Amino acid sequence: AICEGDDYWTDPDKLQRQFDYMQQRPEYTLCFHPVRVVYEDMPGVATIYPEHCAAQPSLSDLATRNFIQTNSVFYRWRYRGGERLEIGRGIIPADWYIHLMHAEVGRIGLLPQIMAVYRKHAGGIWAHASDLARHKRLGKSEIEFYRQLRGHFGGRFAQSFAASQRLIFARLAEAFLDEADVPGLRRLIEDHPDIARDTLDEMGFDTTCLPVGDVDALRVWLEEQLTVSVIVTAPDPGTDLHPALVGILAQRGLFQLRVVVGFERSTQAVAESVAALRAADPDRIDVRPRPQDLGPLRNLQDCIAACDGRYIAFCDADARWISDRKIAKQLRILRSDPKLGLCFNWVLVHRTAEESLLPHEAQGRLATGNLRFSDLATAPVTAHRSCGLYRADALRTLPQAFFEEPGAGDWLMDLYVADRSRIVFLREILTVWDLRAGRPGSNSPDPIQTARVASQRRRFSALFGQGRGFEPYALVCTVTGGGAALSPDFARAHLEAPAPGAGTEIQDGHVVFAGWVVPTYGSRATLVAELEGETHRFTVDQPRSDVVAALFGDAPAPLDAELCGFRFTLPFDQHLAVHLLIETEDTVLPWLSVSVTPRSESEASG
Repeated sequence: AICEGDDYWTDPDKLQRQFDYMQQRPEYTLCFHPVRVVYEDMPGVATIYPEHCAAQPSLSDLATRNFIQTNSVFYRWRYRGGERLEIGRGIIPADWYIHLMHAEVGRIGLLPQIMAVYRKHAGGIWAHASDLARHKRLGKSEIEFYRQLRGHFGGRFAQSFAASQRLIFARLAEAFLDEADVPGLRRLIEDHPDIARDTLDEMGFDTTCLPVGDVDALRVWLEEQLTVSVIVTAPDPGTDLHPALVGILAQRGLFQLRVVVGFERSTQAVAESVAALRAADPDRIDVRPRPQDLGPLRNLQDCIAACDGRYIAFCDADARWISDRKIAKQLRILRSDPKLGLCFNWVLVHRTAEESLLPHEAQGRLATGNLRFSDLATAPVTAHRSCGLYRADALRTLPQAFFEEPGAGDWLMDLYVADRSRIVFLREILTVWDLRAGRPGSNSPDPIQTARVASQRRRFSALFGQGRGFEPYALVCTVTGGGAALSPDFARAHLEAPAPGAGTEIQDGHVVFAGWVVPTYGSRATLVAELEGETHRFTVDQPRSDVVAALFGDAPAPLDAELCGFRFTLPFDQHLAVHLLIETEDTVLPWLSVSVTPRSESEASG
């Protein structure tokens, strides 16, 4: 057994209990118990560790996370004969390593009693406020820990341990990128050559020509892959671009920034303030005067063609970036997922006529995360292109029809991007949008704006086709069993919506799923929905006294059986195929497969 100086045992029978437990179970090589965690900087606060744990933990469970606190473990010591315990120099955490070595040759036991206290204080090795803070101090040893486990166990555990190595490497690499610390990133790459290329590939870099050893060459390689072109358009001769350019040039981060200023009219001249900025930074500012007048869409098309970066952002006289980390924050998100075409941030809307400055209301209802085409079809939640950072290919592949569409604006452009790639929202206010009187704006609740949005949605329905979320449309639902029939010994369940075979009309691009699940033995249930490679979990917790009355009548019902209802929505875009599973405490069983498709003309007329 082990008890370190910061911790102590609270039960005088602790060792005797564990000794008796192991004596009665010769196949077990270690056992442990929960501990109370106290915090020296927060007197009176205490938690239990582990908070959740399987009743019969396995080696696979322990390989996933360390749920055995050091001062709770009791070993049947493996290393008594000729076998030696060899712990690699500098690996952390060593106690987890020893747990795993013993779990490799026997079973793990859990005693329910709390028999020790684990004290956390500011000087402790695991007391850092975040994973990143710990990785900065111990990351090299942590990566080596997983490297040794991967070499020792191999087989089915190798992939999991390698993934943990890459996760720590990626967190450290992202921190070095955020801090523009190229020497730090070089050391990280040199310390871990076995995982560096694969991890950088996963982070969105092309490592084909990854330089080794030379800090300056590494910096050039990074900046070439992280070049961001910023388009600044000027529609009027008197447009003041100076505030926008100042916010752009103030951006910080390890990337190359190039600005493309595009004038729409041949009569426009470069303002003195802009000329001064260009003279001071000629390599980063490209001003494109026009020999003839261009409309806004033709000007936009020309500016996109002039961009040579992998990423494109926008800013103009109607917008200002108010964070010098705007591009760095969005670039980190966009770079890591090649399927993302747009990352947009929350915007402050400055209504000049009303002298108000408020966060965009519709964006305020969003959480950081992915959005689908149908989400954007409902309303122009991307607001203004100055909020966005785009993957350049997503804009270079805009169809010619967009540039020829009369009155096409940011909403339609973003819909074309969302039609071919994913979009993601960053819930941080990084931009101010000046909404001047007389200009169309996506944040206005007035009847004119409502009518304008409705008119645009009808036009977009003609461009993209029905069943994309622009207007009400009818769907047909098909429901089949998810495999073997759901056993009544496990649960009874019913899907009420969408109704099989019946037409369902939806208006907001989302399909409503509703019904109930009553586990047979009273455990709480979770509904698991699998679609397009994603997994979503929905708690079954809505009151349904009608279901309980129908199932149990006057007989006693399981505790909390009334909380058996569920209701959630999933976005619909041309088709929707969902596999529903029911999850209880330690069991997940398939339930239904649901397919939703647009209702055909023949079905509608029939």
